[in-house]
Amino acid sequence: MEGDSVTLNPDLTQIQKFYLLEWRFGGPVIAQYDGNDISYPSHSEIFRDRLQLERTGSLTIKNMKTKHSGLYKLQISHSSGTLIRKFNVTVSETASDAGKAEIKSMSLIEGNPVTLQTDVPQLYGDELIVWRFGDEGKLIAKVDIEAKSSPLYYDERFRDRLQLDHQTGYLTITNTRTTDSGLYTVGISSNRQKFYQAYFVNIS
Repeated sequence: MEGDSVTLNPDLTQIQKFYLLEWRFGGPVIAQYDGNDISYPSHSEIFRDRLQLERTGSLTIKNMKTKHSGLYKLQISHSSGTLIRKFNVTVSETASDAGKAEIKSMSLIEGNPVTLQTDVPQLYGDELIVWRFGDEGKLIAKVDIEAKSSPLYYDERFRDRLQLDHQTGYLTITNTRTTDSGLYTVGISSNRQKFYQAYFVNIS
């Protein structure tokens, strides 16, 4: 799931001695160990600050996003030849995490705007911010700050009425309606932090 970490463990205990480990994703080498040094090639930009390779060959990927889904291959060069290990990774979109957060309540009159402010202390520039609405946790807004992309809005009932501030994570709802009443949740994940917050909005 987006924001989670995964460790790919090839279990190389049966190999007595190897002299080169190369992890690949879509062709290019993203991490390698030559028996002395561990390195992460510079062209693996989509994995910036996310990878941790151990001398055992296991690879941990932190703060995963859907773009990290795919086939990972480990090539092990050892005294008897070459061995390949493959791992197929699927990263799904972030689910609602309302159960992890204290719920803030607010009330307002229909037609007035409301801004749902996050209490996250700091954004580091690589956050994925996901807003959801309703008990079912339907996705309504998302922005990937690291990708420098514009916010995306998903729910037709809020068409042209949502504004997600990528600098703060705040979500503003304009021209509010009574049908906008309900539970809102936000999840903010990065390489350094995970943050969840929930709001119950009553519009009359």
